[in-house]
Amino acid sequence: MSAPSLVVRRSVYDRDGHRCAACHAADGLTFQHRRAVGMGGTRNRPAPTDGLTLCGPCNEACEHSMQTLALAFGWKVRRWADPVMVPCYYPHEFQWFRFEGTRRFPITAVLALDLMHAVYGDTYFQWRND
Repeated sequence: MSAPSLVVRRSVYDRDGHRCAACHAADGLTFQHRRAVGMGGTRNRPAPTDGLTLCGPCNEACEHSMQTLALAFGWKVRRWADPVMVPCYYPHEFQWFRFEGTRRFPITAVLALDLMHAVYGDTYFQWRND
């Protein structure tokens, strides 16, 4: 799996306030690849929009027990989807954000729903109901 550059890793941690986006923990932070790169990895290094700050336990859960929630909240992105088009929900802030480079911009829940539906279609509604 391709690791982010040190600059990208730091900028993602800065963008996320050095806190886990899922549970708001400040310890044991990791760089979560929002878009899977596959078992063999890729030569392409992730951009800031491809990354998210998660603690170790939340990162692990996003890959297993919380995978549907991670997709519904934009913490994970399907391999074929453009992460710039997939907003991300920060539950401790009760806020959806859209990523542009190393910055995040708050958006309404209605716009987030529209964006998620535009990317994933009706499958998104299934994730929200699970």
